[in-house]
Amino acid sequence: MDDAGKSLVLWLEHQQHKDQMKQIEREVLAEIKQLHATHPKYVYDEPSDADVLKANGVRVTDAKAAYLTPTRDRVLVLPLGVTDQTQAQSVEEFVATRLRADGREVMFCESLPFQALYGCLMYLWVQDPADPLIRPAGVSREGQGGTDGQLIWTLLPADYGRQAHADRRQAELEAHLDFIGSTTDDLLWAFDYWLEYSRPLRQYLWAYSAEDEQRARTIIGVLGVERVKTILRWLAESYWDRYVGWPDLLTWHETPDGPRGVLFVEVKSSSDRLSDDQKTWIEGNRETLGFDFEIVKVNRTLRMQVTE
Repeated sequence: MDDAGKSLVLWLEHQQHKDQMKQIEREVLAEIKQLHATHPKYVYDEPSDADVLKANGVRVTDAKAAYLTPTRDRVLVLPLGVTDQTQAQSVEEFVATRLRADGREVMFCESLPFQALYGCLMYLWVQDPADPLIRPAGVSREGQGGTDGQLIWTLLPADYGRQAHADRRQAELEAHLDFIGSTTDDLLWAFDYWLEYSRPLRQYLWAYSAEDEQRARTIIGVLGVERVKTILRWLAESYWDRYVGWPDLLTWHETPDGPRGVLFVEVKSSSDRLSDDQKTWIEGNRETLGFDFEIVKVNRTLRMQVTE
């Protein structure tokens, strides 16, 4: 021991292996830098909303409204010039009203009807008894169409929802998409026929209410067989990365020849930003889905104090 009580043996060993220790330190530091480069714990250079929209060619339409303030749970707005606060609407309802005034049909969508669509039309592929990785999965759901807290059982592959699942069963995926039909009427028939059979899977996916089911059926009728199959394939290829982030509204013109001018609309208030899931959907739409899409930004032009 030295005068400070430290081990001289350890000090001598440190001096003897000093060069080796420095080399180890350098190697460890290089490994940490490599790990950060490939799997960073913190990301400081994430692209802005403007960057994402520009890179993906997204149209942004501005709308003006009067904002009520303060409000508790959500933003409420009025058309400029309207003072009757009983007519206040959410920004989504505000945009939907404008679209209907232009003679368009409007359906509020977001993600649940697409989850219901997938859960019903793809359940035979997901729950194929010939899949060697299939196993039971228990879940409980409440609310309309739920199980009131009771455990229900469904079948899922061990790798369900990940890209590995789709890669492993790519041939079966394409065969299933061929099997479900070649016309919109085929898809509607399959959806109605499989609705109850698919309920356990749809309960697992949180897409089991009567409203979810009806909106999924509307999607089939509006988008048609080929575009619905594109959605199903895109979801199947990496479900857990893609099942949320869908736009707020689906809108179209109803004509004697069927739906025309189909458009997806994401509605944003003045302070809203894109979520990571919405960015994923926007990129997927540009690369694969190919839907006409725009963002409507409801800008705060005037503030109105809430009156009792």
